[in-house]
Amino acid sequence: MISRRTTLAALGGALAAPALRTASAQSTWPNRPIRMIVPFPPGGSTDVLARVIGEYLSKEIGQTVVIENRPGSAGNVGVNAIARAEPDGYTIGVSTIGPLSAHIELYRTLPFDPRTDFTYIADIYEIPNVLVVNPSNPVKTVQEFIAWAKEKGPGKVSYGTPGLGTTAHLSTEFLSRKVGLQLLHVPYRTGAVAVQDLIAGRIDFMFDNLPTITGQIQGGTIKPIAVSTARRWGGLPNVPTMIEGGVPDFDVTSWSGMLAPKGLPADITKRLVDAHIKIGQDPAFVKRFEEMGATSTMKGPEALQARMATEIPRWAEVVKASGAKVD
Repeated sequence: MISRRTTLAALGGALAAPALRTASAQSTWPNRPIRMIVPFPPGGSTDVLARVIGEYLSKEIGQTVVIENRPGSAGNVGVNAIARAEPDGYTIGVSTIGPLSAHIELYRTLPFDPRTDFTYIADIYEIPNVLVVNPSNPVKTVQEFIAWAKEKGPGKVSYGTPGLGTTAHLSTEFLSRKVGLQLLHVPYRTGAVAVQDLIAGRIDFMFDNLPTITGQIQGGTIKPIAVSTARRWGGLPNVPTMIEGGVPDFDVTSWSGMLAPKGLPADITKRLVDAHIKIGQDPAFVKRFEEMGATSTMKGPEALQARMATEIPRWAEVVKASGAKVD
């Protein structure tokens, strides 16, 4: 006959088993490959920079990091996939400035809240946008570009972007509101396709992330007019800023953060945070990013959340002024 004490002991053991398995899983993390979601197609700046981070992270934690591209809705599809993943340490992902700040105001509904739905791992890098034109365009300065665009007339100058809510789009909206331009937006599936159309003369200009267009600038197939950041960029020392070009307060830095699903265990979070900070202290990693047109930041979650707290209201103001809304 089974006693009441025996039954309770057995029940207690059964209830404790999941917790023991969870603790065991955490203590052996990572024991299989880690998925890093990139919310844009292969070949763009987010993708190529994430792959470098994945390479170094793999060495740091002793497991393969597999890149999974989940493009769509200017990054929202992939970022939502991060939010909905199991918080077990085997899914992390990159988010850019759009889903972490501007999209709160731009999209009528978001499937996630960037302020609450994630475990924040690191502020990972900064990159400038560059105002570029076809080399056949005679303009050489920002003021010449503005005068040329105004002379063409409202809606007669076209610009390409990888989509609504990307920094290419936001930078151009920022410019148009600052100087009173009415421009024709041509959204593309990827920035690379937009660049090809710029080279072919099918669009007039664009802002794009420097890592995506470094080769074309060096090859002379597109012409840089100005960088979007407040200071000149080390990789383009002879290209002035938009502020130097006469557009006051123009400072658009494209930045990205590393995220994990909300509820990630504290010990796994710490290992991921520490790993990213250590990677950012590696001179070889820093140099590699610089050669690609990016600046490694690799600061902890507090830096990422502080950046978001500054950028969310800033872009809300820009989006409201533009009147742009996406369903």
